[in-house]
This record gives sequence, C-alpha cells and structure tokens, in this order.
Amino acid sequence: MTAIVLVSHSEDIAQGTKSLLAQMAQNVTVFAQGGTNGEIGTSFDDIQQTLTSLEEDAICFYDIGSAEMNLDMALDMYDGEYRVEKAAAPIVEGSFTAAVKLSVGSSIDETLEELKNNFTK
Repeated sequence: MTAIVLVSHSEDIAQGTKSLLAQMAQNVTVFAQGGTNGEIGTSFDDIQQTLTSLEEDAICFYDIGSAEMNLDMALDMYDGEYRVEKAAAPIVEGSFTAAVKLSVGSSIDETLEELKNNFTK
C-alpha cells in the first residue's frame, strides 16, 4: 500500500489531520510531521528522518512556505527504495481524498491522478 506523509508548521494541524484520516481510512499509514521543538515551523532534518523511515511508497502533503521548501529538499536528498511523491493538493482535503482512495485499493498512480483531477485547475 501507499503511506501518507503530512508536513505542517503546526503540530496540531498535522496530528489533527492524522486523526481524521485514521477515522476514515484505518488501513492507511499516516506520518504527521508538524512543528519543530514544540513551536511553529518545519525542520528539514525531521522531514528527512520521516522519509528515511518509510517502509512503503508515500504521497506527501504540506501546508505553506518552508514546509514545501524543506519537503522539496528532503525529497531531493531521499535515496530510499520507495517511491515518494509530493502532492499538489491542500493538506487536509487532499490527504483525506488520498487516504480514502488508497483505503479502497487504489494505486499510487490512481491516487495521484484523482488528486490532480480534483485539485488542479
């Protein structure tokens, strides 16, 4: 299956979104990376550590500004064996859509296509 990685400036947003996804798609693994040292912000090192711990393919969602920048850097440095993609979709709505799609057996490509169709104009 494919996992979901959430990268937010806020630990509350990341954990709250993870809780929402767990209620709707219990069989989808979700990693929440939010805040840094109890404060608002993102950390390249924390994101990179999350990516290197993956045990399956993953779709990554982010909120604003440096979350995308740090995620991009972590993706550029990622040399693991799994496919890891950045989604161009809102962190809550997009990850919700992806979780539901993945939970019914859709592939990473089918899920990315669904996100593209729903969130790209």
